[in-house]
Amino acid sequence: MDQEEKANQPGEILDLVNGNDEIIGEVIRKDANSNPKLTHREIAVIIVDDKNRILLQKRSGFKTVNPLMWSVTAGHILKGDEALGTAHIELKEKLGFDTDLVFIKKVLHKYPWESHFMNYFLGKYNNEEVKIEKAEVEETRFFSKAELENFIKKGGDVNLKHLEIFNDYWQGEFSK
Repeated sequence: MDQEEKANQPGEILDLVNGNDEIIGEVIRKDANSNPKLTHREIAVIIVDDKNRILLQKRSGFKTVNPLMWSVTAGHILKGDEALGTAHIELKEKLGFDTDLVFIKKVLHKYPWESHFMNYFLGKYNNEEVKIEKAEVEETRFFSKAELENFIKKGGDVNLKHLEIFNDYWQGEFSK
């Protein structure tokens, strides 16, 4: 398997869901990532450190969706799988470590190319060694609220769909 295929897994089978997040069928990942009428499920893991910073990763240039964009660790929930289990798998796969995770929110994200329910989880960084999977991630960095705002103002390419969740965290809405 080459790096692009490893980064995108176009043949993965996902649950196709309706607007109420109820399973109505199945869809392959390639189709789900290119048709906003095919709603599927994903996870996002927000990792925070003891300085109240959020860990973001720069997506690999091999990714077909949002290459080289800064975002949280995220991934597709495969057909029949659960969100929490997928969150742990994605964290280990992309960053090489795992931690306790708590579900915080589910949000329907709609893009011109896809629609998905994002299941957000929060986890604490405990100084684990970060070992990135190069097919998926270019680099990682912790951002404080001010650092992230400044990064965006200077043209940093950040997935803005997550900003509301980040601000909710920084305002103390979610416990660590």
